[in-house]
Amino acid sequence: MLKIDRPTSADFLAGGGEMGALTRAYNWSASQLGPPQTWPQSLRTALRILLNTNHPMFIWWGPGLIQFYNDAYRQTMGPERHPSALGQGGRECWAEIWDIIGPQIEQVMSGGGATWHENQLVPVTRHGKLEQVYWTYGYSPIDEDDGIGGVLVVCRDVTKDYLASAALREREAELARVQQIGRIGGLEVDLRTGFRNRRSPEYLLIHGLPPDAANESHEDWVRRIHPEDREATEKKFRDAVAGRVREYTVQYRIIRPSDGETRWISVKSTIERDENGRAIRLVGAHSDVTEQVVADLALRQSEERFRNLADQLAELNATLAQRVEEKTRERDRIWNVSQDLLVVADRNGVWRTVNPAWTKTLGWSEAELLNRTSEWLEHPDDGGITRAHVKKLGDSETTVKFESRFRHRDGSYRWLSWTGVSDKDRNYAVARDVTAEKAAAERLKATEEALLQSQKMEAVGQLTGGIAHDFNNLLTGIVGSLDLLQTRLDQGRTDNVARYIDAAMTSANRAAALTHRLLAFARRQPLVPKSVDANRLVVSLEDLLRRTIGETIDLEIVASNDLWGTLCDPNQLESALLNLAINARDAMPDGGRLAIATANVRFDSVTADTPALSPGDYVSISVTDTGVGMSAEVAARAFDPFFTTKPIGQGTGLGLSMIYGFARQSNGHVTIDSKLGRGTSVKLYLPRHLGDVAAPHASAVRAPELAFTGETVLVVEDEPVVRGVILEMLGEQGYRTLEAVDGPSGLRILRTNERIDLLVTDVGLPGMNGRQVADQARETRPELKILFITGYAESVAISNGFLQPGMEMITKPFDLDHLAQRIRAMISG
Repeated sequence: MLKIDRPTSADFLAGGGEMGALTRAYNWSASQLGPPQTWPQSLRTALRILLNTNHPMFIWWGPGLIQFYNDAYRQTMGPERHPSALGQGGRECWAEIWDIIGPQIEQVMSGGGATWHENQLVPVTRHGKLEQVYWTYGYSPIDEDDGIGGVLVVCRDVTKDYLASAALREREAELARVQQIGRIGGLEVDLRTGFRNRRSPEYLLIHGLPPDAANESHEDWVRRIHPEDREATEKKFRDAVAGRVREYTVQYRIIRPSDGETRWISVKSTIERDENGRAIRLVGAHSDVTEQVVADLALRQSEERFRNLADQLAELNATLAQRVEEKTRERDRIWNVSQDLLVVADRNGVWRTVNPAWTKTLGWSEAELLNRTSEWLEHPDDGGITRAHVKKLGDSETTVKFESRFRHRDGSYRWLSWTGVSDKDRNYAVARDVTAEKAAAERLKATEEALLQSQKMEAVGQLTGGIAHDFNNLLTGIVGSLDLLQTRLDQGRTDNVARYIDAAMTSANRAAALTHRLLAFARRQPLVPKSVDANRLVVSLEDLLRRTIGETIDLEIVASNDLWGTLCDPNQLESALLNLAINARDAMPDGGRLAIATANVRFDSVTADTPALSPGDYVSISVTDTGVGMSAEVAARAFDPFFTTKPIGQGTGLGLSMIYGFARQSNGHVTIDSKLGRGTSVKLYLPRHLGDVAAPHASAVRAPELAFTGETVLVVEDEPVVRGVILEMLGEQGYRTLEAVDGPSGLRILRTNERIDLLVTDVGLPGMNGRQVADQARETRPELKILFITGYAESVAISNGFLQPGMEMITKPFDLDHLAQRIRAMISG
């Protein structure tokens, strides 16, 4: 192998400042290396580079890793190692960090190639203290003959840069978090180069733009503005740029390209100007105030890797501080111009940072708000709702939404709508002032209640007017007939007396029927519910229905197989079906077809057609005709009291309302489906009953039977006329009678030893009602039979347990023969 003689001069150690002098002065002859004149050429070359560069460099040489370093590296060392590290073995000098750097040195010395390390934490003791120092460094081999003679280290203490970068990342993460919560989109426009701009991802999301539109042109933005706002919005923007203003705010509509929706955009921006007032740059915040869209402003950072040891590290050092300042300035601008109230708190709810919107909205200064929880601001009636939601964020939930009231400096309270999220050690929240929206909602609610009350009063006026009209007609018939009867009797004439009595009775019965329908509509009629087989009841009405509708109308009855039983008053059901058949007949003056069908129906949930029905099983009875039908407006009012489309005198308008009241009182429902020219279908839904079906009720009229000797009836009735009529009828039937005008006087008789076979009592007595009288009477006479009389009995409408064994009820007005039959049947039974 060719050997090159080494020069004997030590000129390669020339220069190098302090470390050059120390290196030349060092007694190398006493070291492993020997005098410098004998050192290998590769070491000489490396030392010349090391001593004459301003970049920190270090050399380990030979098996003992003898150390060399320059002035730039000396600046990173403390007195613990400088100048003693010069010429010292690496293992001895760096024992405290040898577990970190030792394997890296070994890799290079063993031929494993160079190494590169960025932001490596290498703790170093300097000036008596262990410091956490971050380094970026590279280990490169120094060749010697056919092997590796040593290691050249090019390095830099990047602790300040690393911590600044970490702080930047933390601030950017905080900014991104706030922007995401506040739904704010950032915009930057370079006003020096024809509106060249940069838009954040949250801006694109708010504006409905694709990701590749981040650098869209000014013209693209103008085209997106709603046509009605376009000219004014662009003019305001250009005037702001051309003028002297620094704050630019505007609100306008856009047509969002992604879905074609019209959205309101609120913009608040700052225009930066040079010393001559010329606009340089615009930085702004965009918010979708249509729904207060939360924009996620993602600040992406892409850092270049430094491949060149000296140049790249220098570039990073020069630009990092500027980038931190720019990002911080951008974050602060968005934070300051946001119209929403932004707050950052620790996990205990103590406020650490607030934006200026808090002062604008509530009047409190930043100093007054920070370093305390929000409890001092909360309304006392809110029950600590904010503290409760802060606890939820700390325990399990990552996002909470709620509303609460905060006190303004002037003593009033503002409604705030909150959205809060949390991370490892911070809670972030955005609040929006919704006081105006709350007030508007309250005004709307009051207006709706006033409208509902007005509609109720209109319905009451219509109802009372209808009742007065019909009752005046009926009373005219009664009073007129009685006047004529009185005149004839005063004249001593008896001709036509029966006709006048019949006329008065007819009007009275019509009045009773009207009262019955009113009670049915009001769902106050006393019902006698029984288990009913609807199929049997409908079939039993077939002959009556055919006679009622006439021969020009075909009647079809479709009875469902295995029809369930239902619980209702069979008399009222018959009356309802007869009313529907009559309405159908009147709707088919030229003939047609009437179908009555039964079916089992199950509702698994509440439906739009039957909102009043609870889920469950029902028996359906439908009455369908092929008549003229109704318009939607008429069908919507069909169940209203006194509403009728028939000519005056041909209908009271209470038929369908009576059916509706009967159905609702029976815990069912009724629906109507009608179309003009196609007919009408009315469906009755009655709840399923699992009990045994009662025997068909008898409707034949029987002659009253006379009382047996000694049977006594006690009548408790506060109305003298009614009481007198009942007592007179009972006397004519042969009963012994007792009377009382109220509950207490009736009880006094019941507590004597008088024989009493039947108690007849009005339910609606003053003070103690009829049911209370019956209950106390049964305490001393447990087998006493009781017949209740009622004309308006809210508490007896299908009330479970009202009628106990031995109790029955009859409704006013009643036929005296019917009353006599009921009394005879109860005493005999």
